[in-house]
Amino acid sequence: MLDTVFSPDLLNIVGVALYLGSYAALQLGLVRGQGYLYPTINMMAASCVLASLIHSFNLSSAIIQAAWITISLVGITRMAFVNFRLNFTRDERQFADTMLQGLPLPQARMLLDIGLWGKAEPGTVFTQQGRPVHHLIYLAGGRADVMVDDKLVARCDAGAMIGEVTYLTGEPASATVRAADQVLCLRFDAATLRGFLSRNPDIRAVLEQNMANHLRTKLVSASNVASTAGPGLLSEHAA
Repeated sequence: MLDTVFSPDLLNIVGVALYLGSYAALQLGLVRGQGYLYPTINMMAASCVLASLIHSFNLSSAIIQAAWITISLVGITRMAFVNFRLNFTRDERQFADTMLQGLPLPQARMLLDIGLWGKAEPGTVFTQQGRPVHHLIYLAGGRADVMVDDKLVARCDAGAMIGEVTYLTGEPASATVRAADQVLCLRFDAATLRGFLSRNPDIRAVLEQNMANHLRTKLVSASNVASTAGPGLLSEHAA
């Protein structure tokens, strides 16, 4: 029975299926080349093919599979070492968990390194309706009000993004956003961020997917504010 389950032909088929499956998943964006999963699957595939050679040994094939296992182990070890050495503050970790879900920590560190942390006093204007947006801003603490034609349409709490609609296009902001109280925020210069994301499409994809998710939440908040504050408010606007 065991000989049937672990037959060389079956092990070889499983190994080939893992090779092809991992590469297909990589091309479809289901796994990332810089994560743990891709090299782990490849190591499993190589191990299956290597084991299948026991009864029909082929030196060239054995060397190739042993090399795949070794390279995968080196890659996993390197990533573990890099991740172990990475340092994140509590606020940086919150940003990574909120806006960079699914992104490997080294890439999250790269993005954070081009941002600037700071505090903003109440009344500080982050975006001005009708004017270009020069920064993408993440609120780590505090609140901000979203105004359209001097009317409140939404409120941004900690964990929200400001300027996510127009930071890439350079179009004027559709709303004015100002700090409602003292705010701790992470600022990304729009021009610098656009250049960085153009060179790192994987990071861009993750960031923009998370921003899209949070934008939907902001629009729901705007709708709730509009429904409770009066019919004159516009709920479809976001900064």
